[in-house]
Amino acid sequence: MKLPRSKLYLDNRHLEAHPFNQKKSDLYQKVLKSLKVGPIINPLLVVADGNKKYAVVYGNNRFLAGCELGYEEFPVKIIPDNKTETILNVIKDYKIIKM
Repeated sequence: MKLPRSKLYLDNRHLEAHPFNQKKSDLYQKVLKSLKVGPIINPLLVVADGNKKYAVVYGNNRFLAGCELGYEEFPVKIIPDNKTETILNVIKDYKIIKM
């Protein structure tokens, strides 16, 4: 499933306000480089916020890099609720495709 960029936001308010700190990390640079040559393979994990928008709870680097590169939509997996236990269980079972 894909969602438009306008329906997504970072769940971490501090990161959203100051994304430049994360953009200096080696992991972010690796993700950015990967997205310059190919699409996002691993969907962002998101939770509906009740206002027809979705908080990114896993995949901040992919979201920020995609935004920087002008992505208008992102592949997502919607987590059924925003309980910490549910999110952690989904992340635990999430299969990451290595870059």
